[in-house]
Amino acid sequence: MAAETIAIADRARDVLTRFGPQPPERTMDRAERIAWAVARFDGGDHDGAAEELTALLEGWLPEPFATAAPRILTGERAVKFVTAALSGDHPYRPFVSGRNTPEYAVAGTLARLVAGHPDAEDALLRTVLVVRPGEHLSAHLRVARVSAVFAALAEAHAGEPELLDGWAALLDEKDRPRLAAAAALLGPLGLAETDRRCGTVEDVDGERLVVAFAGADRFDDALALATRLGPSEQQRSLLALATPGLPAASAKALVAAFRKCPKRSRERDDQMVYQHRLARLFLALDRFDDALAVLGRMRDCRISGYGPGPLAREVLRWLDGRRAEATPERLRAVLDVLAGDRVIPQELAAVVADAVPLAHALADEPLRAEIVEVRVPRLRARLRVLRWWQLADVGLATVLVDAGDRTAADRLFAEVAGGRPGPQLSRLLARLAVRTGLPARDRDLFAGLLTGVFAEGCWSVDAVLPVLDAEALAAVPAVAAARDGGGHDRVVVAVARFAEQAGDLDLLGAMLGAVPDAEMAGRAAMALGRLAAPGGRDRGPAQPLSGRVL
Repeated sequence: MAAETIAIADRARDVLTRFGPQPPERTMDRAERIAWAVARFDGGDHDGAAEELTALLEGWLPEPFATAAPRILTGERAVKFVTAALSGDHPYRPFVSGRNTPEYAVAGTLARLVAGHPDAEDALLRTVLVVRPGEHLSAHLRVARVSAVFAALAEAHAGEPELLDGWAALLDEKDRPRLAAAAALLGPLGLAETDRRCGTVEDVDGERLVVAFAGADRFDDALALATRLGPSEQQRSLLALATPGLPAASAKALVAAFRKCPKRSRERDDQMVYQHRLARLFLALDRFDDALAVLGRMRDCRISGYGPGPLAREVLRWLDGRRAEATPERLRAVLDVLAGDRVIPQELAAVVADAVPLAHALADEPLRAEIVEVRVPRLRARLRVLRWWQLADVGLATVLVDAGDRTAADRLFAEVAGGRPGPQLSRLLARLAVRTGLPARDRDLFAGLLTGVFAEGCWSVDAVLPVLDAEALAAVPAVAAARDGGGHDRVVVAVARFAEQAGDLDLLGAMLGAVPDAEMAGRAAMALGRLAAPGGRDRGPAQPLSGRVL
């Protein structure tokens, strides 16, 4: 492997040399810099990886930093990094603009980095508690960052409730509720003690604290707190408390609380979100018929994922894990919902390829025949455009392949080959192609299928490559190299990145010959150089590859 990686590194350097220096105004994508830092760390270059991350302090930190930094920055490296970050805006920022909840606060990652270093923890807390000029107009940002820090530090110090007093001493009366974010420490103490310390628990911290109470075997406290939260937070918290095997009295109290739970509004979408969660609560409590009754009365919901279509698929998945419950009557009830006019066509298209094989696998022989001959045509008739019809066809083809017909999807492969099927259909067809051995049975047909996938661009490439086996991947280089028209460069880079992540050196090497122009050469070479870094360092520093990325 070392010789192969050195060879790949040499080829990557040759690409950069061939295209010459890049314009100085080109800047490296910051998420790519983090990926490069991770690769250097995995290759043993821990100092270089830490330097890469530290260099990011000059600009905004992208979301991948949250998972990469705790691996790379430990001990004194982490303290040094956070100390530098405290002098800038990073402790006050979210990773993603508009995502202003604790989960997206950069401060939470900084807290995980310094956990266990008392002086650095204290400095971070004091920094995020500062009220910045004009922050009264965006107080929710401050709340999110403070909650993120308390939550992360509490998780790092689980079992040390004595720390709560020191943290509370940093808070004025107005900030007392912020301590409620320290759920990992407050959970074992219970709701009464939490109220005494925090004064009140606000919605931003409530869901985490409900889970902490439940985890500490304080179900009554968890239920009491959940019912004090706002409509959305209350619904999610109550749903989180629903688990199989919950004592009957607790389950009864939970259902009663959810039935009383407020909706966000009288609008249909908010009403359907509530109904969807109620059905999921019943499923979690193994009350299938109650969930089925909710499904039967649901109407269309324009909030993605909360309509009757996704719920029907979830019900089928529940039955798949409890096959004794999957009676023909219940299955027909679910299929009736999917074929009804309360499931809008685009929602049906999103679930039909999963729902048909699930239902067929659970059905008895008469219902299986009915699904193939009656149900699928009925579902297909409700779909409006070719690509959606083909999703129903995928469901039927999967059923026939499961029954032993390896060629059942060939007509569909031929119909789609050379077209632009889109990421969802591309992924499903690629998985089906692998299952039926298409790359070996008919390489030209499979190449035509890939051509259509690549015509869609990076999203389809990213969706399809992970589901291919070695036989199928062997066809990728020729198709990628032959791809012309707009987006060719980005398709090549997407394939190179996948190959690097999968450790497929043959595919990585093949992509070097397909690099289309100087602008994308740096990206492709960096993707190869990431894998080659450990071997490449034996021949010189890895930084030139990184620094040349566009």
